[in-house]
Amino acid sequence: MEPTGVDATDLAIVAALQRDGRMPLAALAERLGISVYAATERYRRLTESGAMRVTAVANPLAFDNYCQVIVGLRVDGRRDEALARLKAMREVTYVVCALGDADIIAEAVVYSNAAMDRFLKHDLRTLPGCSRVQVFSCGRLVLDDHNVSVVNRLLRAHGVEPADCGALTKREANVGADAAVRALDPRLAETFNALQDDGRASYQTVGERLGVTHTAVRGRIRRLEEDGLMRIMATVSPMRLGGFRQAFLGLAVRPPHVMDVDALVDIDEVTYVMSGVGLGGADYLIEMIADDDASLWRTVDRSIRTLPGVEQAWWASTVSVEKESYELAVR
Repeated sequence: MEPTGVDATDLAIVAALQRDGRMPLAALAERLGISVYAATERYRRLTESGAMRVTAVANPLAFDNYCQVIVGLRVDGRRDEALARLKAMREVTYVVCALGDADIIAEAVVYSNAAMDRFLKHDLRTLPGCSRVQVFSCGRLVLDDHNVSVVNRLLRAHGVEPADCGALTKREANVGADAAVRALDPRLAETFNALQDDGRASYQTVGERLGVTHTAVRGRIRRLEEDGLMRIMATVSPMRLGGFRQAFLGLAVRPPHVMDVDALVDIDEVTYVMSGVGLGGADYLIEMIADDDASLWRTVDRSIRTLPGVEQAWWASTVSVEKESYELAVR
């Protein structure tokens, strides 16, 4: 792929903050061999452009009683109104405009089955112009690399080996996928949510917002991180970093075959894999991010469809990302 508007130093900053989102800028500058002023200005430019933000990420399915669903919506003529309504829903964490089997794709995380039932049976069906709702019920997160592989691909395009600058691998970035399911203390959920807008906010600032001491905030963050349930890290917008193509595929697996999930995860363009059921009989929903249309098609044709027993059941190509959040409902 061709290098984008960001340079190798920008990408090294992103990679460092993907590993440790709260790394002080002075330490970041020393690590990269640049001035603190240069590190600060580059950080400001990356965040203000929307190419990068630092936030807290987690796997909702690692917490007891949380339910997650991904829906594909067909909207006739009133997409802007439907988008505005969806983006305003607190339980909706991810929204994209798409072409293909859906006009809008949305992800929602709720705390109870009753809340999920209301979301699916009322909130979605009363959206302006909504004529069809397709549901993928999420059962187990296999992979969410938070676009680490995209940054690593860009580093290589600039002649930098990701391992040489301490970049995460996609499996290292896969927070909470293998964690044992446990109850989430509401105080921990509130602290996690307080880090959504700015994962680098001081403990004092977060404490003032929550009405607790900075010591309590530090302890809550440490507990979530040490249990492998949360990472504070830089996330990026691939479509703002360069000419990437992003798509969702629903994959069905014919019996008696079983999905080779390791082979699926090893495909560089695959950044997200959710096991579940829905979307025309799909057993897995995956997100792919490729360098261009030709690369996207090549990956689907030569890497995805050649997996034993795998059939493509659903497809949508991303036009724009309208909302991205990791906020958790607090019971």
